[in-house]
Amino acid sequence: MELDTKTRRLRAVLDLLTDAECSTGEIMQRLKLAPEKRRSVQRDLAELIDQGEVELTSAGCYRRIKRSRELNPVQALAVYSAARMLFHHAAEYNEHYLAALEKLAQDLPLRARRVALQANEVYKARRGGRSSLVFEVAAQAWMDGKILQCTYHSQRRASKLELAIYFIEVNARNREAYAIGINRLLDDPQPYVYRLSRMQHPTLTNQEYDIPEDFHPLRFLSSAWGIMSGAATRVELFFSPAVKARVAEEYFGHHAEPPVLLGSGHTRVVLNVGNWLELVPWILGWGGEVEVIAPQELRAQVALSLRKGAGLYEAPVPA
Repeated sequence: MELDTKTRRLRAVLDLLTDAECSTGEIMQRLKLAPEKRRSVQRDLAELIDQGEVELTSAGCYRRIKRSRELNPVQALAVYSAARMLFHHAAEYNEHYLAALEKLAQDLPLRARRVALQANEVYKARRGGRSSLVFEVAAQAWMDGKILQCTYHSQRRASKLELAIYFIEVNARNREAYAIGINRLLDDPQPYVYRLSRMQHPTLTNQEYDIPEDFHPLRFLSSAWGIMSGAATRVELFFSPAVKARVAEEYFGHHAEPPVLLGSGHTRVVLNVGNWLELVPWILGWGGEVEVIAPQELRAQVALSLRKGAGLYEAPVPA
């Protein structure tokens, strides 16, 4: 929005200071105002202070005077946790992410808000990049129901996408964002999963699309260990007695049958997942404390990875 009138500028300043504490320079930068507007912004701030809308902090920043919206401790912890997860997910700086982080921090009690605000300052120092731009274009494509065009670089090859995004999911296991939808360049009506960080040169088109009413995103992911769906495969794991306490504390999700403690002290865990390849890094994280019993393909893949890793340590350290 062009801030070409005082009324629009005042509203933009108030909206910004509702969730953020900013100096005059930061206000100019965040609102993309020309340097010659600085005196106008200073007059706006003085007027807003006189109206009791804005106050000047001891650090020389301006903030909107907060109208109390109290959260109980559990609600506050939930909001704080959401802010922390967003902070960890957002590897690159994006002004819209910052605004969201500031909104989440605004209503927190003092102790939690202090940590959230410190994290926001750290986040401001992150560099923006290509992934941030891709996320913006993908978000707008989904929200507006417009086809997204891009080049997609998978591990095997580069291809063109004309993507009708059905939803965007942040993988809880690697915190990467994925778009799930239909590539209109494929003669295939099934939705597929596309990692946003592998998209290049994203463009928002004017072509509109509808999401089928019978498409249910949680049903689509119901068999996924992380983000990859598909027909469920039975995975059987034996954990050593040394980690039985850790295994008892582990939440394996709705994919798991109840763990069974065997007479040998091992714990048997059975999972039913849609793509066992996503399990490999997690299984390797247990080192030699877990054995894959089935399926044979997963057992072979884990064994190969362990042999390859062990081979690295058999050779001398490079000079």
